[in-house]
Amino acid sequence: MNRLKRPLFATAAVIAICCASQVHGVDTPPSLERIAVGAYQMQMAEQGSGRYTVIFESGFATGMGTWRKVAPELAKSAHVVTYSRAGLGASQARPEPRTMLQSSLELDQLIASASLTPPFILVGHSYGGLLARAFAVRHPEQVAGMVLVDPADERFNPALRRLDAKRAAEDDRQFEALVPEKFRAELKLLQPVLDSGVLPAPLDGKLPDVPVVILTSVQQVDKPEFFLQSVEAVAIKRDLHADFLRRFSDGSQVQTLKSGHNIQQEEPELVIAAVKKVMAAADRQAAQGKL
Repeated sequence: MNRLKRPLFATAAVIAICCASQVHGVDTPPSLERIAVGAYQMQMAEQGSGRYTVIFESGFATGMGTWRKVAPELAKSAHVVTYSRAGLGASQARPEPRTMLQSSLELDQLIASASLTPPFILVGHSYGGLLARAFAVRHPEQVAGMVLVDPADERFNPALRRLDAKRAAEDDRQFEALVPEKFRAELKLLQPVLDSGVLPAPLDGKLPDVPVVILTSVQQVDKPEFFLQSVEAVAIKRDLHADFLRRFSDGSQVQTLKSGHNIQQEEPELVIAAVKKVMAAADRQAAQGKL
């Protein structure tokens, strides 16, 4: 099997690296638009209507097509927005360094250009989970809930190094060789953040106390190729996800043995159910005057 054709975990940050067939390809959902965001064109799709606008953040180097099995079903009861970040899919690249803050600010610009209105439900996969959190920190009043799909956690890499620094470093060396050239500059900017275990200001602020569901892959691999596929590493990820939920008064974790990192593709029904659960919880909080 061609290694670059399958989803990978970039370093110990649980970031999916997907190649041209997924980032640029045939899995783009219907009703595709390109919208002018400042001087650049961005690829997006809007479907459905409802009280909530559900915005999907894809994983590292991954376009909007990763949500093709999820978005249409949710569009039956919500306004659903999928998009590709700058330089992905059919979205034009931008000259600015691809930092977390830059990507988060570009989501602000997309929201303004497309006239998207809150309340927002943010759904983030892998690295997209960090970006969803970044937006929620900066705009807590606009966010009604979050669903994080096997999300990256800034504490994961340091935890793996404490467990076995040599094996973690070997993972890093292997992954660096596998990352396509066009994404290496962005990864180089991200890696120090992941190694430090702390998000940069202003993204390290307080998150709103909204309903949150985390989907965690705990799939076992018979012969792990990488350290972070080991039983010990998966247990660390599971526990970090559970610990993250302690920040919220209404947080829950769904663990799955059936799916790997790309739960939205392997078990889309879990993501759909999680979003519906968060919307229902947000409705209850709104009725109680908490949102």
